[in-house]
Amino acid sequence: MKHLFIIPSWYPHRPCFPFEGLYLREQAEAIGQVHPEMNVTLSLWDQGRGDWSLGHLRRSPGCVLLPLAARPIENALAKNVIEQRKPVRTWNPKRFGGNRQGLLAANRRNLERATTRWGAPEILHAHVSYPAGWIAMTLSRERSIPYVITEHMGPFPLPYYTMGDGSLNPLLREPLERADATIAVSPTTAAQVAAFGLPAPRFIPNLVDDSRYHAAPARTDPRFTFLTMSALNDEKGIGDLLEAIALLRRSVPPSDAARLRFRIVGKKEDAARYEASAARLGIADLIEWPGFLGRDEAPAEFQACDCYVMPSHHESFGIVLAEALACGRPLIATRSGGPEAIVNEGNGLLVPVQRPDELARAMEVMLRRARGFDPGALRAEFMARYSRPAVVGALDAVYADVLARAATRPRR
Repeated sequence: MKHLFIIPSWYPHRPCFPFEGLYLREQAEAIGQVHPEMNVTLSLWDQGRGDWSLGHLRRSPGCVLLPLAARPIENALAKNVIEQRKPVRTWNPKRFGGNRQGLLAANRRNLERATTRWGAPEILHAHVSYPAGWIAMTLSRERSIPYVITEHMGPFPLPYYTMGDGSLNPLLREPLERADATIAVSPTTAAQVAAFGLPAPRFIPNLVDDSRYHAAPARTDPRFTFLTMSALNDEKGIGDLLEAIALLRRSVPPSDAARLRFRIVGKKEDAARYEASAARLGIADLIEWPGFLGRDEAPAEFQACDCYVMPSHHESFGIVLAEALACGRPLIATRSGGPEAIVNEGNGLLVPVQRPDELARAMEVMLRRARGFDPGALRAEFMARYSRPAVVGALDAVYADVLARAATRPRR
């Protein structure tokens, strides 16, 4: 394959969401690195930045005005990986379609510019069934190019995309039905898609840049550090984690309680109410709130912990779990969708969602076991499952299958 055209529904943008969809950009860069002979185009419309939603306006009012003055641009991430960007304003798709036709026109323009540069792409790869999947389906009809959808939505579908009778919105169903191949980032998401009578997607996880993260030796510090790194809200289970910490403190001997340290990493302005809760629970002295950490600071944070804890209510994948494994650290996570495909007996513990008592018991177990895990073995597991070569190889198999079938039958 000479040219892959990627359409991400989410993409990082400043100043509001610099990490949203970052793994999609990194996947595109990884494909270009593994296949220097292939050209990769990312089709952008200022995803998120031009979203005229009340929540976005409250959080970053200046951000949504930028597309009004922005011009189409082309930006090279690598010699063979290019961003084609045509800014568009979007809004709630239930109101006049959310400017779907504007989105389609922007992606059509990006496809034309990419084709002029590198020739027609052999495959369109959309990430998330709407809007990217709908766009890819429409462009596929126009250009007779096969398309693939990777579904990241968790839980699938979000309530927003169901009809009054509980059925799947046609904006999601039709692209998934017509796709030449579908992928899900976890077996849970694949099962949720198949439950609507759709073809079961193939499970391929998100990847992590293996050059950024490195395994560190097991720690010998007398203090034992649990790490959580996420948005600080109830859906991420931060309240559950605080209750579990309080239970853990009461259940372990004073000598063990004195060793405990928790680092909960996230935006400082979102931590205030949880800091107040920690004070009420009598655990404020056990917790550090370092605030938001940049991308370059994350690897050292993983390496400086003994165990990573994810208490989320819903996760379509759980990229931080793979990052912790890459640094040779064991895991505790809730059975919230994605973690079930990552955490196993060899690398950590799974607990039920919204069960602080079970989470506390798992942390007590890890307090005694975590430093017995072999960081090198955890890193090797990561490389086999989530590294750039592993995930790109799995994608290559899908692309090859799609192209082989496309060569033997007429396009729909």
